[in-house]
Amino acid sequence: MTGRERILAAFHGGEIDRVPFCPNIYYWFYRNLAAGTLPAAVDSARHPFDALRALGADILARWDTQKATKEVFLAGEYSEEYAGASGFARPLITAFNTYPAGRNQVRRRFETPFGTLTSSWTVTPEAGADFESEFWWKRWEEYSAIRYMLEARDYQFDAGLFDECTGRVGEDGVMMVHITQSPLKTFHWLAGAEQANFFLADHPKQMRELAEIHQAQALNFLETVVDHPTAQIFISLENLDSFFYSPSLYHEYCNEFFRRAGRIIHSRGKKFVAHACGHNRILLPAVAAAGVDCLEGLTPPPLGDVPLAEARELARSPELVINGGIVGELLERADARERIFEYTRQLFQAMGDRRRFLFASSCSTPANARWENLEAFRDAAGRA
Repeated sequence: MTGRERILAAFHGGEIDRVPFCPNIYYWFYRNLAAGTLPAAVDSARHPFDALRALGADILARWDTQKATKEVFLAGEYSEEYAGASGFARPLITAFNTYPAGRNQVRRRFETPFGTLTSSWTVTPEAGADFESEFWWKRWEEYSAIRYMLEARDYQFDAGLFDECTGRVGEDGVMMVHITQSPLKTFHWLAGAEQANFFLADHPKQMRELAEIHQAQALNFLETVVDHPTAQIFISLENLDSFFYSPSLYHEYCNEFFRRAGRIIHSRGKKFVAHACGHNRILLPAVAAAGVDCLEGLTPPPLGDVPLAEARELARSPELVINGGIVGELLERADARERIFEYTRQLFQAMGDRRRFLFASSCSTPANARWENLEAFRDAAGRA
């Protein structure tokens, strides 16, 4: 089977020749590329696909086509600039931004009739990853400006970029289509999780109105891309963790979005994924019932609370697609090959029926992961 055939068969519960091996190495790759520390086996690689092919992996990708979902503003005035200084001589690519060589910050500005909104992202050489260092929405008094920005915003699909990325993957894997995110995650992007929770508690009526604005835009966007012929798997870029998505907030600001998106996607015989990190146990039944086919990726203890072999039972869904299992702690260790083989053997044995299972890492390939350990996980999966 090709990587594409193998991944799609796993998502649909079909027969597979082996469990798809789908590590997400984007952060690892771009951090080491920028720092000049790629291992010798892939030191000439210039894209994660090059390294994944050298590894013999099945490619399940979302970083590239995330950029095919473009945020545009039909009113107001948006601008951005790069600033700061980094220790990287090459451009640094992250999940959210591309920083020119020597720069470590992107500053954004949006002019509205109700005032100016600003935000910034900052990347540090130590982490090689970026975080929102300034949120758009800092005070409740900016509500009118935020509402104006949301009403002015729209999403457009760059089909040419998506098809280019799909062509680069070829038969080695599948590109997922980014369909934006739930209203709750939108609030996190705007205000940060802590401040957003205060706004939700203090101003439920206005927050519900903002949620409906975003949801309508996102679902309309989905309707425009769901029939794209090479688009088979759609992903909502959440951070589905019960530390931030309490059950009550999930039901108020995520469930309807997932349910309606799932209905649109399933009506075409396609599959729906939500990105998840951390603690998912208490949310699993509701998420699966809403129509999410797969959480990318489930996190077992000690960092998460969902043992992979128990996930379908916890979700009350025998058709839940399990994505996960490659653990960062073992990727970092020296002389870990034997431990990786034993861990993988036990995991695969516990999984039982290995259909609807992708042996994967979502955000858990650390920058200091050893190449020989990635190879060990590959070899262990092939023998398990």
